Amino acid sequence: MNAEYGTISWYAFQEGPSSFAIFDTFDDEVGRDAHLNGKVAAALMEKVTAGNLFDTTPKIHKLVIIADKTPKQ
Repeated sequence: MNAEYGTISWYAFQEGPSSFAIFDTFDDEVGRDAHLNGKVAAALMEKVTAGNLFDTTPKIHKLVIIADKTPKQ
C-alpha cells in the first residue's frame, strides 16, 4: 500500500472457512485504476495463473461507498 499512490487504506478479512477478501479504499478512480493495473495486482494474477494459491480466480467488485464514519485527523 505504501508504494501505491492513491491507496488510502486496505483491509483483509475472512468471510468463511476458506473464503477471504480484501477491501481497499482510494482517493479517486485514478488511484483505483492504478492499483488494479499495478504491481500488486500483477503479482496476484501470477499466483492465479500458476495455480498454487487459489481454487478459483478472484473476483473484483468495484464498490461505491455511499456513507462512512472515519476518525477526524
